[in-house]
Amino acid sequence: MKKGIFLVIILLFFLYYVENYKVMKVEAAISSEVWVSTPSEVEDAFVSSQSPTTNYSTSQYLVVGKHQTFAITRSYLKFKLPTLPKGAVITSAKISLYQYYNSTNQVTIDIKPVNSSWSATTINWNNKPSVGSSISNAVVDTPSWKDFFITDLVKSWYSGSTNQGVTVQFRDETQFTKIFYSNNHSTYSNLKPKLTISYSLPEPQKEYRAFWVDMFHDGAKTPAQVDQLIKDVQASNTNTIFLQVRRRGDAYYSKSLEPKTEDSFLQSDYDPLADLIQKAHSANPKIQVHAWFAMMPIWNKTTAPKDSNHIFNAHGLSQPSDNNWLSKTNTGSYVSGSDYVIDPGHPDAVNYTRDVIQHVVNNYDVDGIQMDLVRYMGEEWGYNDVSVQRYNQAHGKTGIPQPDDPTWKQWRRDQVSNMVRKIYTSVQSVKPSVTVSAATIAWGDGPKTVEEWNSSSTMNSALQDWRSWLEEGSIDLAIPMNYFREYDTTQKKHFENWSEWEKDNQGKRMTLSGMGLYLNSIQDGLSQIKKAQALSETGKKLGGLSLYSYAVTNKDNVTNSEFYKALSSVSTYSSDPAFATYLSVPDLPWKVTPNKGHLSASTNYANYQLVKLTGPEIRQTYTDGSGDFQIIDLTPGTYSIQINDTDFSITIEAGKVSSTTLN
Repeated sequence: MKKGIFLVIILLFFLYYVENYKVMKVEAAISSEVWVSTPSEVEDAFVSSQSPTTNYSTSQYLVVGKHQTFAITRSYLKFKLPTLPKGAVITSAKISLYQYYNSTNQVTIDIKPVNSSWSATTINWNNKPSVGSSISNAVVDTPSWKDFFITDLVKSWYSGSTNQGVTVQFRDETQFTKIFYSNNHSTYSNLKPKLTISYSLPEPQKEYRAFWVDMFHDGAKTPAQVDQLIKDVQASNTNTIFLQVRRRGDAYYSKSLEPKTEDSFLQSDYDPLADLIQKAHSANPKIQVHAWFAMMPIWNKTTAPKDSNHIFNAHGLSQPSDNNWLSKTNTGSYVSGSDYVIDPGHPDAVNYTRDVIQHVVNNYDVDGIQMDLVRYMGEEWGYNDVSVQRYNQAHGKTGIPQPDDPTWKQWRRDQVSNMVRKIYTSVQSVKPSVTVSAATIAWGDGPKTVEEWNSSSTMNSALQDWRSWLEEGSIDLAIPMNYFREYDTTQKKHFENWSEWEKDNQGKRMTLSGMGLYLNSIQDGLSQIKKAQALSETGKKLGGLSLYSYAVTNKDNVTNSEFYKALSSVSTYSSDPAFATYLSVPDLPWKVTPNKGHLSASTNYANYQLVKLTGPEIRQTYTDGSGDFQIIDLTPGTYSIQINDTDFSITIEAGKVSSTTLN
């Protein structure tokens, strides 16, 4: 039995190795290139001390060493170098000579760089050029190819030193000659001298370059505005549009579960989302379109929405406690600034928002969806009656928890994370290719340690643990809103600290930098973009950036077209434009070649029931207020789910959401 298990393990290891070896070979073929010289790119000759004024450039041979007729001989070669692709890194370079003469004595032959000019058609012993020290050598004996590696010399030629070729000569020139085929040999063309340069090419550079296009401004409210938006994106070498489709519980698109917006500036019967997708996807190159949703705020006026089905009317202040989805403060206030917001602790509010987003994914060819304002409005928020009841029931408490109670804070963070996780699995179950992102909070100074992160305003006021979302994989992209003024010394440092943290803490997924252009001059905005593009001190890089906003690109009321041009072209604002050449959107490996799957389960169990998952991995979680739970990024295989001592079975497949109902 043990022997059989051992053989199975060996077989699995072998298959794993073979598959990974194939992958490595494919990657090598993609990233490495080889150039080999042709006869037209080579000139060569030998010189003779016996005949010091004779030129031997037409000889079919390159003679080296002491010859009975020519006395001491040396050979010279020069290669015309190719133009390598931009960014190429030379990994090796070698000269290959075929020694044909039937001799068996062993001699050491040196390759030395030539330091002065010469021509194969005029060189002789008397005018031979000066040479440097040996840079490569090989022991030559019987007839065969001999390779002389001159990698550093070739690199120096590409770095600017003059290519004068090399000389081939014996270390001990009293020894008997060796003879190689020359570039002029009439018969053996495949045995002529050659230079081989191997080089690697960096993976094609890719970067998200997005504009946030909000619906509080013009930009995508008429077909003409969308046409101009496409032109501006192309002119600026950006590649992605985050289009706001939900402003305050309303819809800026036609196929919606929610009422169409009351915005009078939206052209009647016009669907900006459908129009933008069609035009952006038809552009060359294609432009990605992500539908951007304001998640928690659902109304911001003193008068109620006209449509009775609007979420504010159907589940707002006029409704009884269980049907009121609004969040409120510990003092009973329902208004944050001018906004009324739903509470992620109310399960019906979460499920409704999930359904709104899934409906868009079902009905539009979006490249992504983005969750904005997916948080609490502050430490004092989250006191929806249903949410507080659920908290007290889960933790055996009574009364109203204090805003700074650590357990209550964690509960509220968990409600936001549950909402994010629920939406992620919902979207992935419909279209796994759709990217799910979140515009996240970066308040105050950027953290340098996990301890500083845990004490940050992001964690303790917004109650938004987006670092954990990246670590578990419940979003594909985090886009922290790094809205800081570059001209303010303190804010400038905050921006730099957040950028460093974000680059080094991307978890399983990817982070983009959200840039607050509206707070900065054009020049300062461009400066922040460059900082975001740079590597961190540990060598980490962001996946790109998103610019807020398309409608307001600077604080100085300079026309937006000036900024768009400055992104891609040399201008008075920058001699080194951030988007000088077009780059495509990065591939997301976990979506292109997934090796994990997800679990989404609906149950009739109560709130906050422990769920244990065992199989290829061991995980645990809790049911939410609907009795549902989701677990992200699971190793494929068969698992056992245990709830209240009842066992269920589920199979997880890579790249899929395994959905089940457990009763």
